[in-house]
Amino acid sequence: MLQALFVPVLVSAGFRLLGVARTQALLRHWASSGRSRTQPPESAHSNIQAVCRAQRIAKRRFGVGGTCLTRSFTLWALLLRRGLSTDVRVGFRRSEGKLEGHAWVEYEGHPLNESRAVNGEYSVFKEPAAFDAWQPPDCWR
Repeated sequence: MLQALFVPVLVSAGFRLLGVARTQALLRHWASSGRSRTQPPESAHSNIQAVCRAQRIAKRRFGVGGTCLTRSFTLWALLLRRGLSTDVRVGFRRSEGKLEGHAWVEYEGHPLNESRAVNGEYSVFKEPAAFDAWQPPDCWR
């Protein structure tokens, strides 16, 4: 529960001070340093439910949540720290003439902090969002 309270605050501050890529790299390092062994499939579901529940409580009772990207990075890092490999997904759509972006977390192709319909509502990047591993194409260099 404490991590669900403090990690989103740190993620938001990291976005502002360090940028998205460095924040994700630091989260990946933090999560990997305290990572428990890879979870067996039977315990993965209960761990996911517990972390999602803690995140919902932190948002509802204490107002700690942030943007969809902040919430998704938080959930991704907390699950990675518990040995669960998930993916941050990013999608875009056009609504009322404006381009909208959205982020969520998937485990084995299933959205965790969104409805299953999210993949149909947004044009989703083929690869999961790994901002800390992104390299500009050769033609940009």
